[in-house]
Amino acid sequence: MSLPRFLFFLYYFPPLQGTPPKRNHQVASEISHKTAFSRIFTSTEQAEAIVENGHVQIQTIPASDYRSYLRTKSVDGALPEEKKESWWMQMMVKLINTFPINILIGEGGLFYFLRLMREGHRAIRTERITHIYSSYRPFTDHYAAYRLKKKHPRLIWIADFRDLIIDPHYNHIFSGSSQQLFFKRIFKRADVLTTVSDGLAKHLREYNPNVLTIRNGIIRIPESIPETHCKYFKIAYTGSMFLDKRNAEPVFLALQSLIEEKLVKEEEFRFIYAGKDSFYWNEMAAKYEMQHILVNKGIVPGDEALKIQLDACINLLLTVSSDELQGVLTGKMIELFESGSPVLAIVVNKNDPELKNMLEELEIGHSFSDNKTDANGIREFIFQEYLHWKKNGTNRKAVNLEALKRKYSVEETMRPLFEFLKV
Repeated sequence: MSLPRFLFFLYYFPPLQGTPPKRNHQVASEISHKTAFSRIFTSTEQAEAIVENGHVQIQTIPASDYRSYLRTKSVDGALPEEKKESWWMQMMVKLINTFPINILIGEGGLFYFLRLMREGHRAIRTERITHIYSSYRPFTDHYAAYRLKKKHPRLIWIADFRDLIIDPHYNHIFSGSSQQLFFKRIFKRADVLTTVSDGLAKHLREYNPNVLTIRNGIIRIPESIPETHCKYFKIAYTGSMFLDKRNAEPVFLALQSLIEEKLVKEEEFRFIYAGKDSFYWNEMAAKYEMQHILVNKGIVPGDEALKIQLDACINLLLTVSSDELQGVLTGKMIELFESGSPVLAIVVNKNDPELKNMLEELEIGHSFSDNKTDANGIREFIFQEYLHWKKNGTNRKAVNLEALKRKYSVEETMRPLFEFLKV
């Protein structure tokens, strides 16, 4: 059997920072090791070559969209959450996520889409492409892949989802019911859908019964992770807040309680934040009169964010869960696992069983809801890690490395997709 010949539509790609470029890079790199030829179309300028061989080509397709404009105004091309709160901004977000506006001015834009179609059609003919892989966001990549799949039915189309297009927690789309019918018609043409969690996979089966959970993986897992000396007890969060769907307040409440009972000393603590939502953390620290222990770094390079996670005594993982949708696993999660430091997950609404099982399986931490019933559990988690730091002067490396290798080595996370591809 001959090796496959792949075409990738990946709007996000290194050297852009963040989880979407990392996932796209990792999946494309691993697949490309098993292909006879791979070509990657991306909007990212100066995209890094992902493998040192001649059968992988990377081509930049320029994008003219709102994200390109935002990148001229900010480091990461994203809006802080406080700027999204107004009703008119929420209407704009809904509009830009709704078809066909998401193709015209959403991520990528119309000219990016037309170039993908033209260049993609040419590559399929000249390079004898057998497989096409696209990843959401943006929807533009999926829509171009869908149109090419219609034109070339023999293609095997893999459609990847880091998030749901219609998310019941945000409802950031107009005419949700009719849009859902439209997406069902599109994605039933895919040969397989891939996603990052079982919770998202459950929803994606409404589009297509063939869904694989392909978690973000780790390329090199060390034999050991040394503890880090810490002058202060550091609680770290690196990432975004997403309006009211992330809640760090239970941590401030727990620390306030420990301080009032004189179980810990406030001056020994530091909250370390890195991300675009400094406003939220400044506001929360002021509310609890903890401004002097907040270290607000704003947006930092990826390497610095990894160092913050490595040096933390506790890494926060903030997400949301509900009866409608579970398995909303932040892309930062795999970085937290790599750091080895204890992970305290706080979930808006209700605890998430998938996340809870993952943390406990790795022995790296625990998950709690943001309800008052979980307040004592959060407080006790912080206190126990504080006692370790107080005794040893170091953070604790809690992760079970054998379990990490068994579940999250990239060879293991990619296995379901390779079995599907038969490579």
